[in-house]
Amino acid sequence: MKWLIVLLFLNSILFAEHDEHEYQEHHLPLDMSYLKLSENQYEKLVKIVKRFQYDRKEFNEEEKEIREKISKLFMSDTFNRDEFVRLSKKLSSLSIEIQTDFFEKIHTLLTNDQKKNFIEYMQEWEIE
Repeated sequence: MKWLIVLLFLNSILFAEHDEHEYQEHHLPLDMSYLKLSENQYEKLVKIVKRFQYDRKEFNEEEKEIREKISKLFMSDTFNRDEFVRLSKKLSSLSIEIQTDFFEKIHTLLTNDQKKNFIEYMQEWEIE
């Protein structure tokens, strides 16, 4: 029993220890605090991000439906290549449209320095 307590204690120490530099560099997805936005920029950004999240949710629902159609298409006796291409293009097009709209709005909102900082985390905002 003593060994179990010692082992649990050592585990808690190992998992609780953090490198200070690593902690400061931590970045949460969809967080833009690193951009140091003005109050006006922040208010506009909130609206842009809310719209992006709504669009992304809609995309996820549409994606699910399209994936189901593709699955049914694949399970059919004959493979309809044209329909597969059409559905795949539709999915890709929706993703590109949402991202383009978001990036266009962000682009007009940010200063050049903020854009440079944003680029480092741009991949977080991409829809796959």
